[in-house]
Amino acid sequence: MRDKKRYVLAKITPAWACPETKSLYLVVQEAITSLWGDVIAAGIQMAVVYGDREFCIIRCRRGCEDRLATALSTVSCLNEQGISLRSYAVSGTIHALKRRIEKCRKGPVPAAKELVIGERTFEAYYFPGQKVDVLEKGFKSRELLFLTETDIEEM
Repeated sequence: MRDKKRYVLAKITPAWACPETKSLYLVVQEAITSLWGDVIAAGIQMAVVYGDREFCIIRCRRGCEDRLATALSTVSCLNEQGISLRSYAVSGTIHALKRRIEKCRKGPVPAAKELVIGERTFEAYYFPGQKVDVLEKGFKSRELLFLTETDIEEM
């Protein structure tokens, strides 16, 4: 008899992070191991089965969803970039979670636009009706600025 699996839908914040599934796997596995230990990490049998810009679907053994969700909340960085993973839903099938993703999307993920302020060049991510995230380009450690659309219009 095979073990029954459960699938956890996790939201990736910020939306412009664009992590790869292999990087997500390594970060989540490290979070599980550091929080619960090697024996429980092996018992969870975690695998990242789907990932895009905003969401990822992670497989685990049935009964381990709570431990996986707890470990997801401890993820704080990926490739030296701040990121958070929040569990959103749990299901027995990937198909059900993919339908849920379509319902959750509020529109397309904003594309980066180039913004020049003085001599500095930034990437601006516009979120309609909300905010503008601005990242300085060209440095290893990025400075994150939060502006509103009216601030951008005034520049």
